[in-house]
Amino acid sequence: MSNRIMVGKSQARPRRVPHIAEIGLRDISTAVESWRLAFENDPLHRYMREGKRPSRGWQFVEGLYMRWFLFVWRRRNIMLVVEHGQSYVRATIPEHRPISIIDLILDWTVAVITWTLDSVRSAEIKKRRKEILGKLASANERLYGDRVKNMVHIDGLATSPRSQGRGHAGALLDAVTAEADAASRATYLESSNVANTGFYESHGFRTVGEIVCGDDNPAWKEPPVVVKLMVREDES
Repeated sequence: MSNRIMVGKSQARPRRVPHIAEIGLRDISTAVESWRLAFENDPLHRYMREGKRPSRGWQFVEGLYMRWFLFVWRRRNIMLVVEHGQSYVRATIPEHRPISIIDLILDWTVAVITWTLDSVRSAEIKKRRKEILGKLASANERLYGDRVKNMVHIDGLATSPRSQGRGHAGALLDAVTAEADAASRATYLESSNVANTGFYESHGFRTVGEIVCGDDNPAWKEPPVVVKLMVREDES
């Protein structure tokens, strides 16, 4: 029996360390598709979509919006990827990069597009969006107060289903928290999928609070959506 076969049987093959890079223009489309697939059945996203699958037309419009949003985001905030967007993380670090006049103009375009999309949403979805944002704002104020201005926020973390189980998300999360530690900042996030709680805990996060959405909405026929608020303290 060859050594190669014996090694394969006697010990597990070491996992390859994911190559992490800042997102490039060519990675944006893949990252958007990873986001769509990863969050397709997320409880909070289902609540925002009334439990319905969006039409192809709306998916196309939403995809264009997300592409522009990520293009703008990458200029001033953290956007890291593995495998050209098969996995990605978005994070806000206060004063990470200086704001230029171009950034202000691009931010304005995102605000206008967001307002335009919201204007064509149903009254029920607008109501749910207001509920979610309002409860998050109140919870953040209660839990963090003014401290939140100096904390790193994980705005999004997703891996395409075909790339899951390879340690990509964990590597991306560790990259952001390492930068947070270097700046002596805590990191916080929101998770609406209970299956992810253990994953975040394994990377140093702990649950400090939660909000519940849909609990007093008679139009929502599924169980209320629990969103956990989690924090990882500076470990530098």
